[in-house]
Amino acid sequence: MERALVCAVFVACASAVGAAGAPEGGRVHALIVKGLAGSPLYERRFADWSRRFREYLASSARDSAGQVVALPQGPEPATLESTSAALERLAASASEDDQVVVVLIGHGLPVGERPRFVLEGPDLDAQTLARLLAPVRARNQVVLNMSASSGAFVRHLAKAGRVNVAANSPGEGNEPVFAEFFLRGLEGSRADGWAAPEAGAKDGVVTLLEAYNWAAWGTAQWISRQSRTESGEWRVDGRESVEVFERLCAGEETWLGVRRLSSASDRLSPDRPVPIMPEGYITEDWAFRRVLSERAVLEDCGRDSGASALVSWLPAAEGPGSPDRSGYRPLAGSALGEPGHLARRVVLGRASLLP
Repeated sequence: MERALVCAVFVACASAVGAAGAPEGGRVHALIVKGLAGSPLYERRFADWSRRFREYLASSARDSAGQVVALPQGPEPATLESTSAALERLAASASEDDQVVVVLIGHGLPVGERPRFVLEGPDLDAQTLARLLAPVRARNQVVLNMSASSGAFVRHLAKAGRVNVAANSPGEGNEPVFAEFFLRGLEGSRADGWAAPEAGAKDGVVTLLEAYNWAAWGTAQWISRQSRTESGEWRVDGRESVEVFERLCAGEETWLGVRRLSSASDRLSPDRPVPIMPEGYITEDWAFRRVLSERAVLEDCGRDSGASALVSWLPAAEGPGSPDRSGYRPLAGSALGEPGHLARRVVLGRASLLP
C-alpha cells in the first residue's frame, strides 16, 4: 500500500466564548481522521466521506458552539504523532457536559491482538486509541470507526457512556461501505424515525441509533441488489443503487478496488426491497449474488462485543419462520442494558443527551 498519499485530520473543537460562558448543555468536540488510501478509488471515497462528515458536524454542532477546523492546513499527511496530539488536545479541552466525536475513515488491519488503523508511518492501533481516549471527561462520547477490521476495535474501546459504531463485525476485514449509507441517513434526515416506534419516533431529529439501523439496512440492501455477470461485470438494480455503485466503484481499470457496471443494470426503476439471505438452501436465483460480508456493529453498554442489526447466516435446520431469517433485525434499545439504549439518546453535534 502506498504510504505517501495525503491524509487529512479534521478536529472539531469548541470556539472561544465570552463572559456568557458555554451554551447550556455543553459544546461539541470532534476529530475526523482520514487514513491512507493506497488507490485513487479509495482516495476519492475516503475524501468524500471525510468532507461530508466534516460538513454535517459543522452544521449540526453550530448551536453547541462547535467549530470544524481542518488540520493540517498544508499537504502533510496524518500521522500517529499528529493524530495523537489532536486527541490529547481534545481530551484537555472537553468538559463533562460536552460531546466528543471521533471518526476514523480509511483502511484497517487485523493484526492479532492489536488491530490497526492505517496512517503514514506507524499505524494507530486500538490499544493506543483507547489510551488516548481514556482522559476524555465528556459524558457523551461517540466513536465512529468506518475502516476495515473496525469490529476488532470495539472490545478495546468499550466504555460506559461511550457509543462505538464499527462498519464491520469482528473477523470481517473487507473494505466496508457503511459510511456511505450512514451519511445518507444523516443527510436530509432520511433516517429519522427509522425502525419506529421501537427505536425512535419520526420527530425531526436523527439519533445515532436511527442512523445506525438505517445504514445497516441500506448497506445490506445495496449489496444484495448486485449480481456478478459471466463477463465479470456487476448488474445493479435500482436508481439509487446504481448511483451509489458508480460513486464508490467506478474508475480506471488499473485502480485497486474498481468494479465495472453491467449495461444490463436497471437505472430507471426505484430501489425496491430485496431479500438479504435466502430461505433455507441457496437456490438458482441466488447464483452470482454478492454475499453480505460486512455487518456493522453498535456497542453502547460498556461490553466487550457489540450487537449487529444484520444477523449471521442461519442453518436451514432452524426452519422457515425464524425471527432472524430475513437477515435484518433493527436494534431497539428499549430498556436499560439493551444495545442501542444510549445511542437512541445521542444526536451527533448535540452535547446534551435526549430525555
